[in-house]
Amino acid sequence: MRTHKVLLAALAAASVAVAACGGSSDNKSASASGKLSGSIDVWIMDPGSPAVQSVVKGYGTSFQAAHPGTKINIEFVPWAQAHDKFTTAIAGGKTPDVAEMGTTWTPEFADQGAFEEVAKPAPGKYVSSLIAAATLNGKVWGKPWYAGSRALLYRKDVLKKAGVQPPKTWDELMAAAKAIKAKVPGIYPTGYTGLTEHMYLPTIWQAGGQIATQSGKSWTSDLNTPQAVQAIQYYANIYKQGLTPKAAIGWEEPDAQTAFINGDIAMLVAGGWGYNAIIAAKPGMKSKIGVELEPAGPSGKDTAFAGGSHLVVFKGSKDTTLANAFVDYMLEPANLNKFTSGVGFLPGTVDGIKASGYLTDPVRKPFADQLLDHSQVYPPSPRWGALEGAQIFDGEIQKVMRGQQTAQQAAQNLAKKMNQEFAG
Repeated sequence: MRTHKVLLAALAAASVAVAACGGSSDNKSASASGKLSGSIDVWIMDPGSPAVQSVVKGYGTSFQAAHPGTKINIEFVPWAQAHDKFTTAIAGGKTPDVAEMGTTWTPEFADQGAFEEVAKPAPGKYVSSLIAAATLNGKVWGKPWYAGSRALLYRKDVLKKAGVQPPKTWDELMAAAKAIKAKVPGIYPTGYTGLTEHMYLPTIWQAGGQIATQSGKSWTSDLNTPQAVQAIQYYANIYKQGLTPKAAIGWEEPDAQTAFINGDIAMLVAGGWGYNAIIAAKPGMKSKIGVELEPAGPSGKDTAFAGGSHLVVFKGSKDTTLANAFVDYMLEPANLNKFTSGVGFLPGTVDGIKASGYLTDPVRKPFADQLLDHSQVYPPSPRWGALEGAQIFDGEIQKVMRGQQTAQQAAQNLAKKMNQEFAG
């Protein structure tokens, strides 16, 4: 699935990623006294980093020490194999007890009856957009673990040379980009790409539109609307006016990040993990980088996509009491930040974000603010994962960028393809 391909690249760049899966036949229920015992299997996405693996394994070790008689078996699963592995496990009735689940997969597998329902949390406990991503048919099926939203990174020195302030709106971004192009030779203003839906789809929200709307259990595309057309046209114009490199039409997000590191572009939509990777690659850039919320569209909205992972308990678990206890242990603020600190992702809990230090760091604060108050998730339809897998969006957006079709034609084509998929 495309979201998880991009997330995998982000996690690899930041030396992080996680997921869980397994299944145990010798689990025991908690005793009548409430003491936990037994064994559970947990699948966590393979981070590709021994240091991060050690943190995750440490969750199991410390939990076992706190609860003698328990056994936490952690298995790391590559993102690229995870979707098929979950599908096979569910079909065969051999699911894990606990797993990390990418946010756009949660509704898909919840629709198959795979998970234990989660009690609706009190407002303000979790990042609200991530609860929305875990909700299907009015019920919640996973607890937010970690997440991130993209914001606008910019070169403070380049904007100063161009005589412009960090842009807060589409109009200001266009004006700043044109000033950079005119006054600062040797660097392109932006790094907007043709293969990163997390850059262009949020502009639909920023224009005041929606990607799809729900009626009962049915979803309908909202892309054939004036707001979506305006967003597609705005995004394509950045490319058509030469405000991003010509090659960027074929770039994915890591390519744009590399261009920023190399000093080829001045502004970039990226997550906190991208920021960390940039300064790790070039520590000298730390003092030159500023961060703002994504530019607001004509609606006044500056919404970004909130991506990340939930922790889910499978209905096939032999010990849901132990499974839920371990999930809650992983979500304790101190434990959450052992994983998220230094890698650029944020906890999925509000208390975890407060404990992370991001809100008091002037550079990183916009990433936290973006996630908490200025983010949204893609439609939590069970069919969204198939839409991602089909990669229907990039080709239509690229045609507009190349001048091969209008924004209106792209919106119509996308709406038709989405509705065909939603109809199943």
